[in-house]
Amino acid sequence: MDNVDPTLVSVSQDPFCAETKLGSLDNVITPTDQFYVRSHFTDIPSLNPDTWKLEICGAISRPISFTLDEIKAMPSRETAITLECAGNSRTYLTPPAEGLSFGHGAVSTAMWKGVPLADVLRHANVQPGSNIVIFTGEDSGEEEEHGVPFQLDYSRSIPLETDLLKNTILCYDMNGLPLTKSHGFPLRVVVPQWYAMSSVKWLKRIEISNKPFNGFFQKRRYVFINEGEERREAREPVTLIRVKSIVTSPSHGEIVQRGPFKITGYAWSGEAAVTRVELSTTGGRTWQDAALGESVGEHAWRPWVFQWSAEEPGHYVIKVRASDASGRTQPDSIPWNFRGYANNSVHTIAVEVPYTNDPNP
Repeated sequence: MDNVDPTLVSVSQDPFCAETKLGSLDNVITPTDQFYVRSHFTDIPSLNPDTWKLEICGAISRPISFTLDEIKAMPSRETAITLECAGNSRTYLTPPAEGLSFGHGAVSTAMWKGVPLADVLRHANVQPGSNIVIFTGEDSGEEEEHGVPFQLDYSRSIPLETDLLKNTILCYDMNGLPLTKSHGFPLRVVVPQWYAMSSVKWLKRIEISNKPFNGFFQKRRYVFINEGEERREAREPVTLIRVKSIVTSPSHGEIVQRGPFKITGYAWSGEAAVTRVELSTTGGRTWQDAALGESVGEHAWRPWVFQWSAEEPGHYVIKVRASDASGRTQPDSIPWNFRGYANNSVHTIAVEVPYTNDPNP
């Protein structure tokens, strides 16, 4: 496994999955060793970049393949993109949802460098009528359905849409260096605006299709299953990231000194640009606007800051909510779903203001 920062909070060892401690997110760009890790299978692929090839097949004029050097020779793009695990904040749903117990830290932002998917597909001569792009990674393992185990590769698909193809990047660098093993070396997909289950790591194949993709992780795993829907075949898929914000400082339960100080955090949305962040220090009874900072990329989170002066001692409940250009606002709570996906409920923390700032009253 790669070297990871000790501040990463492990939520699973087999496979290794970990989230970023919110207090560590003091840089708009998350250092690679602090970037959250989500894997689906125990064995992490170890790939030789000298022999690795990307295969492109399906509804194209002829199958083609590219070496890593050939991909790196294509015109590249480098941009900041925020990735969020679909199960981020799952642990705060009641009753408990199925899946890894992620808190609020399965979200990070990196500088990603690679080749736009649209540019790569121009070499493939995609056939008219094609409408699906299927990504398959080198990671594989065992899943179980109806009590029956089976082997499979990790695969996901996205629509063959102009904007999505233009913005999706086949990445080989992360924060100025080659991808680490945990983050998909030698090549991974980064799909901005969508939850990160679509950003397939250890990419080995791209297939173009004119038929719906019914893979396990597409139709069975990453779907919303609400109460009473366990046996329903057609379920809403997990796709765009919902508008969300978090407090990174102070931390929940922290003792803060009386007087002025800054409350900070980030806000993001896959549905539209973030336009507003509001903060309440009264448990949601009253709200005030936070100051929004500039985003480092079209598809990256925006930092925000709120100047608060805590003059009265006591316990305070702080809440934060974001709104985006589509008119969506973080809700107080979301409808429960079986696997706890896309929990963008208002982030709430509690802090204490002591009766004296003197450490030795």
